[in-house]
Amino acid sequence: MTQTAAPESPVTPAKPAESLVMELRGNHWVRLTSQGPMEVAGQSGQPPSGQESGQTSPTAGGAAAHQTQMAKELPAAVLVFRDGHQEAAVKYTIVGKTIYIKSDYWSSGSWSREVQIADLDVAATLKVNQERGAKFSLPSRPSEVIFRP
Repeated sequence: MTQTAAPESPVTPAKPAESLVMELRGNHWVRLTSQGPMEVAGQSGQPPSGQESGQTSPTAGGAAAHQTQMAKELPAAVLVFRDGHQEAAVKYTIVGKTIYIKSDYWSSGSWSREVQIADLDVAATLKVNQERGAKFSLPSRPSEVIFRP
């Protein structure tokens, strides 16, 4: 008796992770996508469209794990300061005119560090990150928040 192996499913390359852009609209946060705003579950009081309250997507756990893995693979953003020195930022949040960079408490003495955007050479920062292939962008308006896990 001869057994044939089931055909393997084609492996699709992982898409690079995108920056998470959130905007405060009224009393809830809205995730901005290239297709337009998307309500964030639990923030507006309504479940996302296509899902009933209490239901979860079968791929939700896998997607979160995949995003976490992708975040670890992203190259660090490089911040170029006006005095010329550069710093790498792996995990950060940009709110208003401030970048909050996650720090290692045991080596720096704090959980996060604040960097004012005014202290950066913005043009050089954007150019260096574009050349390195690291996605780095700044908020386009005061109500926009950029988060990199």
